[in-house]
Amino acid sequence: MHRLIFHIDMDAFFASIEQRDNPAWRGKPVIVGAQPGTRGVVSAASYEARKYGVRSAMPIGEAVRRCPKGVFTRPRMEIYERESGEIMNILRSFSPVIEQVSIDEAFLDMTGTSKLLGDPVTVASGCAARIKNERGLTASIGIAPNKFLAKIASDLNKPAGITRAPFDPAAIVAWLAPMPAGRVWGIGKKTDAALRDRGVLTIGDLQALPRERLFAWFGKQGEDLWELCRGIDDRPVGNDTALKSISREHTFNTDSPDRAAWKNVLFSLSQDVARQARQQGVKGRTVVLIYRRTDFSKHTVRKPLVYAANAAKPLYEGVCDLLGTIREKALRLIGVGITGFEQEQQMSLFAQERQAVAIDKAEAAVDRIAGKFGSGIIGKGREMGRSKIPTE
Repeated sequence: MHRLIFHIDMDAFFASIEQRDNPAWRGKPVIVGAQPGTRGVVSAASYEARKYGVRSAMPIGEAVRRCPKGVFTRPRMEIYERESGEIMNILRSFSPVIEQVSIDEAFLDMTGTSKLLGDPVTVASGCAARIKNERGLTASIGIAPNKFLAKIASDLNKPAGITRAPFDPAAIVAWLAPMPAGRVWGIGKKTDAALRDRGVLTIGDLQALPRERLFAWFGKQGEDLWELCRGIDDRPVGNDTALKSISREHTFNTDSPDRAAWKNVLFSLSQDVARQARQQGVKGRTVVLIYRRTDFSKHTVRKPLVYAANAAKPLYEGVCDLLGTIREKALRLIGVGITGFEQEQQMSLFAQERQAVAIDKAEAAVDRIAGKFGSGIIGKGREMGRSKIPTE
């Protein structure tokens, strides 16, 4: 039996939510990210904005230059995360074997479901229709015998495309051959440049190379490339690789020398990171301080936590300890991250951990209240009277 894998990728997710929630923005170039005149970046761009060359991670100043009449709006991460949860619930109704790889995409293992659910293209179309009807958003879906091919297929006919990759090995090789080599997983900018220097531009060029040569050039990665360029990918769909870290960052409008301001930003970012970790059902054992110097270089320092946490208090305290170890006079960007995840479980009741349990319960209660009545209904005392910190 062939494996049957779906890759579901939401179309311009953040921007599409903004267009759905603001009907006057539909059909207009919507750019989610920092505001014009600041030094942040684009988080997401609608398809109308992409026609002007606006892309994610582009400096906001460049986005304004390319699309001066665009609609610029700040991210609403709580809304996007809540919407993601609703969409993942829809996907779970089609298969319990799901791997969420980001806020707006997931793999489903649909192997053996054809007799029950029907033709894969029909099932994928039904899945996309449910997302459209229930959430007012569009998704592109790739259908293939493995994750790598499903990921490629979902990207070929965006937006709202349903694409079935070949399942016959010879047909797979021919289907992949004309595509750019950079589409292969594991080929980033450096590897792509190294391949181009050797005259390898397409996946077909990659297929023509012996395994031994790729191993000589890139080591173990070369062997992986030899298999992937032929569409060979045996990785299972599962949660073990779904989430490695969670982070939030903030770019200052001007280089900030104010450590008190840095701490205020870290406090807000810690709330966001902790909330998403709770939504994902994970706790992290390592907190990360992220910062960008005035020379644009980006750095991280990390610290193990005493116990695995997904509450803001230990994250904030840990990142403040890390802040005390850096001697920068001014920063361009600052951020908080958490990694080293484990699934939530009952903690042993040592004194320190009893306090952690109480903090976890309090913050989970805040999540429930905010989820029912809106994020503006409740907050920490330190947040009162302060505007929401925009994050990237």
